[in-house]
Amino acid sequence: MTPVRVRFAPSPTGRLHIGGLRTALFNYLYAKTHKGTFVLRIEDTDQKRTVDGAVADIVRTLNAYGLVPDEGAYKPEELSLEHGSAGPYTQSKRRPMYQAAANTLLEQGSAYPCFCTAERLQQLRASQENQHLPPGYDGVCRALPTATAKQRMNQGEPHVIRFAMPKEGTITVEDLVRGKVQFARTTLEDSVLLKTDGYPTYHLANVVDDHAMKISHVIRAEEWLPSLPLHVQLYQAFGWEVPAFAHIPLILGPGRKKLSKRDGAMPAADYLKEYLPSAMINFIAFLGWNPKTEQEFYPSLETLVQDFNLSNIHKAGAIFDTEKLKHLNRLHMRALTPVALAHHAGLALSEAEAERYIPLAIDRATTLPEVAAAIHFLVADALTYDTATLIPNKGEAQATKNILQSLQAFWQTLENEWGNAETLKTATLAWIVKQELTNLNVLWPARVALTGQRHSPDVFDVAIALGKVRTVKRLEQGISKLKT
Repeated sequence: MTPVRVRFAPSPTGRLHIGGLRTALFNYLYAKTHKGTFVLRIEDTDQKRTVDGAVADIVRTLNAYGLVPDEGAYKPEELSLEHGSAGPYTQSKRRPMYQAAANTLLEQGSAYPCFCTAERLQQLRASQENQHLPPGYDGVCRALPTATAKQRMNQGEPHVIRFAMPKEGTITVEDLVRGKVQFARTTLEDSVLLKTDGYPTYHLANVVDDHAMKISHVIRAEEWLPSLPLHVQLYQAFGWEVPAFAHIPLILGPGRKKLSKRDGAMPAADYLKEYLPSAMINFIAFLGWNPKTEQEFYPSLETLVQDFNLSNIHKAGAIFDTEKLKHLNRLHMRALTPVALAHHAGLALSEAEAERYIPLAIDRATTLPEVAAAIHFLVADALTYDTATLIPNKGEAQATKNILQSLQAFWQTLENEWGNAETLKTATLAWIVKQELTNLNVLWPARVALTGQRHSPDVFDVAIALGKVRTVKRLEQGISKLKT
């Protein structure tokens, strides 16, 4: 059986986006499912659009999500350090291979030099638009005698190399996601393979590198589907084995249009400011794939590997549902230890503090910043709130002050009851009855004094999390606000 080798081949034209991360994830999962190899290749043939720092962002982002390549650049601090025997894994370092491949096609008549200027091509496109004809190169240079074409090349006349697409018959491919797809060759133009600057286009470099790196399966977004017939024809022209192809669906916004910033799309790394890496991986996996079961929670990459298969990728576009992401993030946060969640939320808590504080946040947070916000009142030295908030509905300042003073004195007398929230609650409710008070008049000002909020976790849970000393101190601060 041919070893499974897949590749993620992004262009360094900006930061890695969520669609690219999903493509990388599906390639990674397929490789690991079949004990294969996951290759990272940087396709930087479009030098004009290459952005400084983009490669480092790609590598850093993949690492942050656990999608560490088996081959290719893998350390953002040492991008020149590659591992694997099929390198270099950056296309700009492989130019001689593309030139040699183009020469092979020229020699066998599968490609030809095109000397058309940019002005002529613009005029051609305008003419086609005016006549309501499909755009495409008209093949005028294809008709040049071979000797004439060679002479003009030898004289240094600027030119590109175009593929001589056969004009009869159809190209049929069995796509692993879409099934049988067919293309009539009469509808395909003679695409550029090598540009005037000597750099290859995506099409030539892609095919040459996939062959050289022994890529067995090409898993990529459906936007590359129109390129499929050219790539297959190139493989056949070279006499190379064609890899298996799988074109995965686009990620769509709520309006079923391509995902945009307006829908909440942002660079893949930025999602980690709000969501756990495991939750993002879980969510992204379901953008186009599902296990055909009721299971929705996958706690790790390893658990996804166990169930992943290409046959369960669907054709229709996948909706990016932020509410679903938040739901999964909450599940993943609940699965972490308090210490681990505190770390992911960027909270500098001791183990003991995390154990006491984090449980009070888990039911009130769906994102990492919300975890920090939910326990802010616990870590703050002092609270800021409107004094009037302390006073229950239809209550009075003096009465509220007296109640807080009494509660403070009572809680100071307790010892064993501070062991857990339930025993503190039992003792306090009994005391309220004995004092002939109401729960509202006692627990409302206590809640506000302890949290500074109208709505918060249970007041007894908060008191236990704060501890006896800090609880009594906060009651004192509340009492001091009630000047009468």
